[in-house]
Amino acid sequence: MNFAAAEAGWRIFTSGADFKVVEELPNNDILIIAPHPDDEIFACSGVISRVKKDQKIKIAYIFSGDKLSRSERASAREEESKSAVEQSENLEQIFCRQPDNSIVDKETIYDLSTIILEMKPGIILTPNFSCPNDDHREATKAIVEALKLAKIKGQDLKEISIWLYGVWGPLPYFNRLLKVDVDKKEKAMEKFLSQHKDRNYIKAIKSLDDYYGEIYGLAYSTEAFFAVPADLLLKLYK
Repeated sequence: MNFAAAEAGWRIFTSGADFKVVEELPNNDILIIAPHPDDEIFACSGVISRVKKDQKIKIAYIFSGDKLSRSERASAREEESKSAVEQSENLEQIFCRQPDNSIVDKETIYDLSTIILEMKPGIILTPNFSCPNDDHREATKAIVEALKLAKIKGQDLKEISIWLYGVWGPLPYFNRLLKVDVDKKEKAMEKFLSQHKDRNYIKAIKSLDDYYGEIYGLAYSTEAFFAVPADLLLKLYK
């Protein structure tokens, strides 16, 4: 990963960025790109909980959560994700089941482009492109390639806003802050029993959400995103 290039990209993004503390989500259908089962809750729980009854939301999980496409560990993580979002309305989960630490294949990219064309989401959430985790960056690369393919097939990218999110540390820049229901998010995070064996993810993620709210002088915890037009994201990758 060329972090100097990533930093330059962030600076281009921020040059014309509009900062908003978001009270309500835009009334658009939403696609969340989750590298692994759990990233959708750790980074985007506030978004999931605010989806209205007339909105559709899909979560596409790129990697299985294991170095095998299917394994006991991978199955456990899928079931944990299903349990974490079971109370959410109008939500569909799509498991691509790529092995961890692999390159996303053409079939998955094609499937993502089909989802974009059929769903026509107004917002796509995906990991930030300077994330230190290889799978997270690969997931964002996959959605970029899928957007290119969807554009060729007639999708107007000006209708899509990309919300970049972070998991393993604060975003270097952000322009959207969304209030988090801390109790609801913690209950959802508790579903990932397989993950909590390794480290205290709940404490880490809550601390990150507290940081975002505190650094901007808010009296509550927030999730942070960097919103950028899809066509600008593609130009930077090109």
